[in-house]
Amino acid sequence: MTSFPSAKTEWRATTTSGTGRVSRGAAAFTLVEIIIAISVVAILAGLAVPAIESVQRERIAREPVNRLALLAREVRGRAMAEGRPYQIVLDGNGFRASRFLRPYGGLEEAGEIRLALAEAERRDALVEAARRRGMEEAPATEPDPREELVRDGLRFFEEYEFPPGLRPSLRFWNDTEWVPLLGGEFRRWIFQPSGMCEPMRFRAEAEGSFFEIEFHPLTADIGSERSWVE
Repeated sequence: MTSFPSAKTEWRATTTSGTGRVSRGAAAFTLVEIIIAISVVAILAGLAVPAIESVQRERIAREPVNRLALLAREVRGRAMAEGRPYQIVLDGNGFRASRFLRPYGGLEEAGEIRLALAEAERRDALVEAARRRGMEEAPATEPDPREELVRDGLRFFEEYEFPPGLRPSLRFWNDTEWVPLLGGEFRRWIFQPSGMCEPMRFRAEAEGSFFEIEFHPLTADIGSERSWVE
C-alpha cells in the first residue's frame, strides 16, 4: 500500500549537484522574522537621528568658542615669535586679530587695517608686474597715510563674525561683573611678547545654547568651561 506523508512531515527543497549528490537547500526567512528585523532597524534609526542632530547643534553652537580659542593660540605664537604685542578686539559683531598698534584706537582701526593691507597688496602687485616686464623700477604710486600700518612686514589680520542671535559678553580680571558687548562696546585682549595675556572669560549665549570659558593667562588655552546645548 502506498503511504502519503502526514501533515507533520517537514518538506525541504533539495537540489541535485552535477555529481548527482542531493544537497539540502537553505531555509528561507519567514514573514515574521522579516517584520522583526525591519522593526529593529527602524527603532535603531529612530534613536540615532536625534543623537546626530544633537551633535550637529552642539558643533554649530560651539564654533565661536573654538574659533576664538584657535585665534588666541595663533596670536600668542606670533607675539612670541616676532617680539611684538598682538591683540584681539572683540565687539558685538565678532572679533578681529592684528598687531597691537594704538592703545586708544577705536573700532575704526579694523577698517583702516583692511584698507592698508589692500593698498599694500596693490603695490606688491604693481612691483611684481614691473619685475616681470623687466623694468628696473616699479611704477610710482601716491603715498598713503596708512602706510605705517603695514610697515615692518605687517600682513596679519584675521576676523570672525558672530552668527545671528549670539549675545557675547566678557569679563577681564579687573571687572566686577560681566560686560555685555552691546552697541559700540568693544574690548581689547592684549598678548605680550613674553607669551602672557590678560586673564579673560568669554561667554556666548544664544537660543538653546550657553558657553562660558576661561582662558589661562600663561598659555591662552581654555582653562575651564561651562556649557549646555539643547
